[in-house]
Amino acid sequence: MSSEYSGIAGHGDSLAPAVPPWPVEQPHRWRENPERLAWVVLLLSFALFVFLAVTIPLVVNYTVRFATTAQEARLEPTLGTLLLYANPAAEAVAVTDVREGIAEGNRIVAGDDATQGTLALLGMAPEEVLGSVQLYAGTALDVLRIRRPLFAHSAEPYQARLRLEHGQARIFSNSGEGRPLHVALETPHGVIELAAGSYQVSVNPERTDITVRSGQAILTHLNNGSITVNGGLRAWMTADDFAHDPESAAHNLLVNGDFSEPMLNAWQSYVIADNVIPGSVRIVEREGRRIAHFIRQGEENVPTEVGITQQVEKDINVYDSLHIQLDVKLLHQSLTGAGYLSSEFPLRVEITYTDIYGKVLTWGHGFYYRDPDNPNWRIIDGEKIPPYIWYTYESPNLIELLRETRPARLNSVRIYASGWNYQSMVSEVYLTVE
Repeated sequence: MSSEYSGIAGHGDSLAPAVPPWPVEQPHRWRENPERLAWVVLLLSFALFVFLAVTIPLVVNYTVRFATTAQEARLEPTLGTLLLYANPAAEAVAVTDVREGIAEGNRIVAGDDATQGTLALLGMAPEEVLGSVQLYAGTALDVLRIRRPLFAHSAEPYQARLRLEHGQARIFSNSGEGRPLHVALETPHGVIELAAGSYQVSVNPERTDITVRSGQAILTHLNNGSITVNGGLRAWMTADDFAHDPESAAHNLLVNGDFSEPMLNAWQSYVIADNVIPGSVRIVEREGRRIAHFIRQGEENVPTEVGITQQVEKDINVYDSLHIQLDVKLLHQSLTGAGYLSSEFPLRVEITYTDIYGKVLTWGHGFYYRDPDNPNWRIIDGEKIPPYIWYTYESPNLIELLRETRPARLNSVRIYASGWNYQSMVSEVYLTVE
């Protein structure tokens, strides 16, 4: 029997502490040190207060300053019919009158015919026009983003981001003394950021050209960096490079106008003579300069013509001025005046152009030194100059002179001599736009 109680302490033994069959919860540290908890809560509360005291005003200020809302523009056709797409994949809508509500995502296309239009960039007031984009024939413009500050207290500018896929545009962003307008123009070759000013932009698949009439533009190439272009200068971008040094805004459209290269590289010659001795033209060096020398020696009283031509094929809608300049020297003229049709000059220059209505026209100016024998032979579009000396001619601004049939595209330039027998020279030919 004693073995059954061997594991039980007798009455005389000291009692061992009882071990409960469940775990005993230990007191938490914060209960052991409530002062530390109080400081932690106090410091966290203060940090949260400071965080909110700083971030809430910053968030409010940021929102007031930078929050924007979409803004609409106005499209006005000035010549022909514009095409409006709600998005590049939508069906075209013909626009023949003023259209409000031009919004982000719209595409505007001016056809290849005689078409022009203006996209007005509006401010907060209904009639407040901050700037405009004038579009010309053959132009496609995407409206990517037009924004204004959500709050009137914001000092941020109005924002317009456009994409000129191809064509020509004139951009005006003179927003006066109020909130400025910031325009970013994307092209296939980069991005152009425009401050307040006046700009001319021409885009084709190979090249982007910009002329800064006033203001400042920053050209950022897709791969090769950026350049700043100030007023009175121009620059360009291609897929591979850009103009690292801006150039003068005046731009010569002719190639090899000083005849320093072989003529056939840019100029083509022609001869008109019906069963008679023809005239000729050749490039020679005289008096330290390269010249085109026109000469015909043969039968009298028989009209002939010899000339050179150059295809220009340049759109000039965006330019304000067009001048042609050349040095002329007349050596011989057997037919007096310019013939009875005022077309047979010993030297004459002609420009063929397409006007804004799509009509092909010609402007010309001739030179002679012998007065007509017949008083009924009027000299039209020509002038008498001294013979045997170099005479520099510079045309008036042809954009202004031909304003009733304003040139939209320059097609070609022709320089020729005609009449009976003649000998004349031309050198330093420049056709400049600005």
